[in-house]
Amino acid sequence: MTRKPTAILVLSCDKYADAWQPFFLFFQKYWSDCPFPVYLGTNEKVFSFQNVKQIFSHKQTTWSDELQTILQQIPEQNIIVMLEDYFIYKKVNNNDLFQLIDDMEKHHAAYIKLGAFPAKYDELWWYKPLKENPKLGVIEKGAKYRLCLQTALWNKTILLNLLNLSENPWQFEIEASKRSNELENPFLLVIANPKEKVVHGPIQYYCTALSAGKWMRGAIRLCKKENIAIDTSQRETETWAEEWRRKLYIALPLGMRKMVNFLQSRLKKLKYV
Repeated sequence: MTRKPTAILVLSCDKYADAWQPFFLFFQKYWSDCPFPVYLGTNEKVFSFQNVKQIFSHKQTTWSDELQTILQQIPEQNIIVMLEDYFIYKKVNNNDLFQLIDDMEKHHAAYIKLGAFPAKYDELWWYKPLKENPKLGVIEKGAKYRLCLQTALWNKTILLNLLNLSENPWQFEIEASKRSNELENPFLLVIANPKEKVVHGPIQYYCTALSAGKWMRGAIRLCKKENIAIDTSQRETETWAEEWRRKLYIALPLGMRKMVNFLQSRLKKLKYV
């Protein structure tokens, strides 16, 4: 099988420029033998790092519009899309990725979600194991997140066709998942190891270093452990109390999370009555 050219796109924007240096230091440490071209997609801010090519949208419009402009400048047909706050902290095995690229082309897949999540998240992307490869699952049509912005291998043409230029990233995940139901190309995922309690897979990364515009305390601890400098002067860091509230929320089953979200939305409405 002839393997189509593949590239890495680290998707970002200028307001997250303080995450670029630590991201690529982790990348260099744990994927020093990356065999693919690496692109950093952003607005206009210039950044220099070994073996990284910047691609600029030269606009600040919508997330989808900027992504379209960036993708159109990448010649490779297969693209592994990552976000700038997914800090890789485990050695990447290139052979695992080569096998997944071959699987994608063999099955004419649109997408393979590389980030494997604990089983409680399965209801977000219902799947059936792929008969030919029990390590992969076929995400069923109608799944709420048939696609998402966790690290994934994409067919660039299909990704471009799924974009609606008015959408932000959260809208894209929901609405493009619906649009994907019209496609016959399968959407695949790497099936999680039931023993793992964190995001894992062929590219293991911290998910996520930034949330609501703040540095996560866990990401700061990871950077300290790995001796990777992080500039905390550019933005806030979550407080100890915020971290524990977030951990308690994440530990809840998804059904209970929905109830908490509902109650919070009701309380907000009552506050302004």
